Amino acid sequence: MHIRKYFILLPPFLILGIVLAFNLSSFKRSFALSGTAMAFWITYYVWIYIEKLIQKKKA
Repeated sequence: MHIRKYFILLPPFLILGIVLAFNLSSFKRSFALSGTAMAFWITYYVWIYIEKLIQKKKA
């Protein structure tokens, strides 16, 4: 199940987003939050893709 990957990746990216939101100016805050969200989803889907490649190699 991929829900486990989701909950493994969520806390570090959520903490990073919150830290960036409080430490950056209001102009850069929206870019930091959207960048953090994009980095989360890219990491999530790359992890799933790599896992599928490994499973295909084993089969």
